[in-house]
Amino acid sequence: MSFSTLNDPFLSDAITDIPSFRVEHSTTWDGFRFDNSLESGLFRLDQTESKALSGLDTHILRLNLEDVPLPDLSAPASITESDVENEPQDGPKEESDQDEAANVWRLPEVINRKPQTELITWDTFLDSSHAERVSGYLSEAGARTYHAILLTAEENTSTKSVKTDALLSALFEMAMGRRSALYAWNEKERKFTKRLPTIVAEGYSASILKELFETVSEVGRTTKLLTEHFEVSLDHFSPSKVAFLGAAKAALYTVHKHLESSRPNVVSLLQLKVLIGKIGFLITTLGECAEAVQSCNTDEALLSVLMARAADVSVRHTGVGKVLQAIFGKVCRPLLEKLSEDIGLGTIRESNPSADVAVEGHPFGGGLLDRDLSAAIPETQQSLTLLRSYAPECPILLPSVSDRTSSATLEIGYTFHTISKLQDEAVLYERAKKSMLVGPVKSFSTVPTNMPASGAINLHDPGVLQAKADGVFHLDLGLFTSTVTQVPTQEQDDLDEQILYCLESPHVDNFPFELDIEQAFPLSITPLISAQHRLLSYAVLELLFQQYNLLEHITLQRRFHFLNNGSFSSRLGIALFDSDQISGEGHRRSGASTGLRLQARDTWPPASSELRLALMGILSDSLATTADRGLDDSISFAIRDMSAEELEKCRDFDSIYALDFLRLQYKPPNEVLEMVFTPDVLDKYDRVFQLLLRILRLHTLTQTMLRANDGDHKVVFEMHHFIISLADYCHNVVIDLHWRKFVDVLQNVKKHIDRKDYERTLRTVKSQDYVRALHERTLDNILHGMFLKKKQSSVRSLLQDIFSTILRFAATRRRDGQKVDDPSNHITLEETQLPAQFRTQVRQFLEALRAESLTESLSPHDNSSGEELQEHANLAEYLLLRLDMSGYWSGQRTRSFAV
Repeated sequence: MSFSTLNDPFLSDAITDIPSFRVEHSTTWDGFRFDNSLESGLFRLDQTESKALSGLDTHILRLNLEDVPLPDLSAPASITESDVENEPQDGPKEESDQDEAANVWRLPEVINRKPQTELITWDTFLDSSHAERVSGYLSEAGARTYHAILLTAEENTSTKSVKTDALLSALFEMAMGRRSALYAWNEKERKFTKRLPTIVAEGYSASILKELFETVSEVGRTTKLLTEHFEVSLDHFSPSKVAFLGAAKAALYTVHKHLESSRPNVVSLLQLKVLIGKIGFLITTLGECAEAVQSCNTDEALLSVLMARAADVSVRHTGVGKVLQAIFGKVCRPLLEKLSEDIGLGTIRESNPSADVAVEGHPFGGGLLDRDLSAAIPETQQSLTLLRSYAPECPILLPSVSDRTSSATLEIGYTFHTISKLQDEAVLYERAKKSMLVGPVKSFSTVPTNMPASGAINLHDPGVLQAKADGVFHLDLGLFTSTVTQVPTQEQDDLDEQILYCLESPHVDNFPFELDIEQAFPLSITPLISAQHRLLSYAVLELLFQQYNLLEHITLQRRFHFLNNGSFSSRLGIALFDSDQISGEGHRRSGASTGLRLQARDTWPPASSELRLALMGILSDSLATTADRGLDDSISFAIRDMSAEELEKCRDFDSIYALDFLRLQYKPPNEVLEMVFTPDVLDKYDRVFQLLLRILRLHTLTQTMLRANDGDHKVVFEMHHFIISLADYCHNVVIDLHWRKFVDVLQNVKKHIDRKDYERTLRTVKSQDYVRALHERTLDNILHGMFLKKKQSSVRSLLQDIFSTILRFAATRRRDGQKVDDPSNHITLEETQLPAQFRTQVRQFLEALRAESLTESLSPHDNSSGEELQEHANLAEYLLLRLDMSGYWSGQRTRSFAV
């Protein structure tokens, strides 16, 4: 070992002898060696040359006892003199050795080191005296510098700038429709204006401020106008318009609340512009809707306007479209509640039956709903009114058991999921109500209205206690129970949520399978309205067919209006047309025979008293044969209201108009039957009766002439054949063909109702209005077969000419029989040509029938209503075959027989 190694106090060679480990080592310290190929230059050293470190100077740790000051060895002041005397006294050399050994580690660098008061952090490396170089860009020079330069470009350099905070506050106030120190409302021009000629602010150019003012002032103007709309009196407004104004006011309040909540976060005009841009389209849309609604006079027009606006806005901004959907739902709510009450949904209200006879018009017209649903609403209202008036004990009107499916409300959904849910609720509602209609008969008068469906009685239920209170002897268990009125929970209003979501969310996602508002509205309310329509229609059909026996009243019309009762038609013919009738109706006290004796009187028409005496007895005797004697007062003979010109035609008893004054009048006993026997239906019955009465008159007349057997036997036979063929066609083809189909439908309905078959009943006839439509359709087909429709006027005119010719021919024969008594009564030339005229008119009539038959074969047939009655039959071909089967009139007799 070297001499320096032997003097090193840190070596442990004195304890263990460690063999030498000869390793060649580099004189360069690896800790300062950096790689120049690093991608980042943050840690690159300016000098990367490897230099050898200087040799370690070992004399730094070498002890130099001569240089180390000796410590003070004097005893401390606390040590007493006695203690010092008691201590052993050592020599000077021993004390010097101990002080030298104790101060080995007391180096001058440690003892004389200055105290460090601040923490060693990265901030201590900052140089506070460093100054950055001045930028050459104007935008980085500050707002004041930028503003000073802008003022030099302005003409009025003396304009004082407004603080940004004050300008922000003024713009906020204007956006909310309020005045401020900078902006005022001009009532004459209806807009916001500046109080100062020029408003400037530090850091903003005139163009930016002008654009911002225009944007904010338009929003403020619309807000101000909306506020004025809300301040008008609502007394003369409809519930829908009041609901719209309330919803628009709530929407405006939510927008202002959003602005106030965002106000502390807006510190620049740019942020304000972004914020106003979000609410601008919504405020503008509300203002446009308010302006459009002001001109709407009906609820239907108001809903149409909102529908059109919502459909247009939804394409441009989905969020605002959803806000309008929420507003539309609020506007529809009073109308839907009124409609629900009118058709019997929801709570059953107590009403005076006599006051509800007139059906109110429904609030939704054909412009909003399709044709079928628009027709179903008044039918449902009419059914409910009739049931309340004539069947107040109907199960569907009575309060049901406590069941959530026993009542429903009309709501609007905008997605397929919501509409499917509404349809399911309608199905459950119809199922619950149907079980009350077709289920076993129960005593509803003794069932408590709030009885649980399971049958268990809750003694704390106020409804059960009230039901018990009706008894004479009962124990009131709720005597000391406090009565608490339960406030119904208010439905969650999503208008506020939709507005905040529209304003705060960066984008609005479309819901899957979302419908347009014009499609969603009818699809939402159709299931429940249709269910209620079916339920009430079935109840009215039960009332019609079971309690008021509709089939009997229908059969009554066939027997008398259509002269299907043989006894009635024959006795009526005798009383009216038999000139020799002396005992058919008995004798008067004066000895004169009863009966009207047409064409055997001096004056015509007869007096009303004579008419009642002759005809009412016939009708009464015929009605006595019917099954229901309650129909006696429903049908009677009456005198038709006629003009003076029409009455003058009746005075000629040789004309076809002689019996037009006579009318067979039917009056439905109640309003339930009036739904089927409408005034239009009764008018069609009267038109058929008028034609059949003319045919009966001509049939009686030709029979009388045929029995006379004079020289004109051939033409009389031709006339009789024509009339009898026409009568057979009218009674056995036209009437019987259509009437049999109609009665078959009614009989099937009666059978299904008796069996309580709800589905088949409504499948056969959808409602009482459908029965009326079938009734009218049957009569229209009969009128068409008898050529009584307006479009068949040419054929009907030819038939009336034939009737007139026959009557004139009979009058000529009657006067010819009287020429012996009156020589001055002679036959004119025109009267001698009546047989030839009759044959010519018959051939013309047959030609018209062939044209009618061809038209019937080529024309399309409407199956829109009364499908059961739409079997096509070419009735003109029937009559053509009966009149000219052998080819007598057409001149093709040989070929016809050959066929």
